[in-house]
Amino acid sequence: MAFIEISKENYKHNIEFLSNKAGGKDRLMVVLKDNAYGHGLEIMAKLACGFGIKKSAVKTLEEAKKINFLFEEVLILADHPPFELQDESISYAVHSLDGLRKFPKMSCLHVNIDSGMHRNGIREDEIEDAFNIIIENDLNLKGIFTHFRSADEMSSEQYWQNENFNRSKKIVKKLIKKYGLPMPKFHSCNSASLLRRKNPLQDDFARCGISTYGYTHLHENFGKFDLKPVMSLWAEKLSTRSLKKGDRVGYGGMYELKFDSYVSTYDIGYGDGFFRYDGLSELILEDKSVCGRISMDSLCFLGDEKKLCLFRDAHYLAKKFGTITYDITTKLSPYIKKVVV
Repeated sequence: MAFIEISKENYKHNIEFLSNKAGGKDRLMVVLKDNAYGHGLEIMAKLACGFGIKKSAVKTLEEAKKINFLFEEVLILADHPPFELQDESISYAVHSLDGLRKFPKMSCLHVNIDSGMHRNGIREDEIEDAFNIIIENDLNLKGIFTHFRSADEMSSEQYWQNENFNRSKKIVKKLIKKYGLPMPKFHSCNSASLLRRKNPLQDDFARCGISTYGYTHLHENFGKFDLKPVMSLWAEKLSTRSLKKGDRVGYGGMYELKFDSYVSTYDIGYGDGFFRYDGLSELILEDKSVCGRISMDSLCFLGDEKKLCLFRDAHYLAKKFGTITYDITTKLSPYIKKVVV
C-alpha cells in the first residue's frame, strides 16, 4: 500500500534550528493542527516531545485530547468553546468577547489580539472589557497573542503589526498589575516571522508550523534557511502490462506510448488526497513522467519498479499546481500509512 515516510532526523534538525532562533526549546510551540499538516498528529507529537518540546498547538479539542499527556500545554486554535471544563494542560484560543463569555469557569485561555490581520481577535479598545469578563467569570488567562498577515511577504506590515501588538501588550501589563493577576505568556511569531528576525525574540515563545516540517514561503530576499522536508510520499505497484508503441493509457487515452514499454499502475490517486492531473501537460514526479491522467485510486508510470517516490519536497508540486506546500501535505488522506525512518 502507498505510504508516507517521516524523517525523524530531518524533523529533529528543523526543531533544533528553530529552537536556536527562538532562544531555546522552551520558547518554541510546535503547531500540530490538521493532523500535523498531514504528517500524522500522534507520530509528530511523540517525536516533538522526545526532542524536548513542551508546548504544542492544534485545531480542535479532539486533537488536543490525543496528545495533551505529552506536553505541558496544548493550545486549541480554532474550535468552539466546550461545555465542560478541560484538563489544565489544554488551553483555548479566544477570538472575540462573545466567545470569551461562553467558556466554563476556570478554563485556560489565550486571548487573540487583532493587531491588523482583521480575520478575528479582540480589538485594542476591547482589552479592558475582556479583562472584566475574565475576572467576572473566573477564567484563567494564560496567554495573549496575535497573528501576522504578511510575515512571508516583502512589505513593512510585519513592523506595523508588531508595533500594534506591542502597544496592546503594554495595556495588558497595566491591567494585570491593576487586578493582581499572574502575567500571561505573550506570543506572536509564526514560522515566517521567526525566520526573518535578526534580533532576539521579544515574546515568551514563537508558534511554528510549516517550518518544523521543512518549508518556508519567505521571499528569497530574506535569504535561505536550513530547513529539511520531513515527509516523502511513496506508492507501491498494483500491476504491470507490456504495451506497444502507439497504445494509449488511462482515461481519455491522454498518454500515447512513443515506443514499446512496460507500464505499471501504482496505488495512489486523487481519492487519497493527491492532486488530480489531467494529462494535458507533462507531470514529472521524482524524475519520472506520469502516464496520462491521475485516477481516483491510481496513477501510471513507464517501467515496472515495485515502489516509487512521488515527492520528497512539496515545493515542485506546489508550483506545478499553483498552490503552496501546506496544500500539498494537508490534503493527503490520514489513512495513508506512515513510517518513521
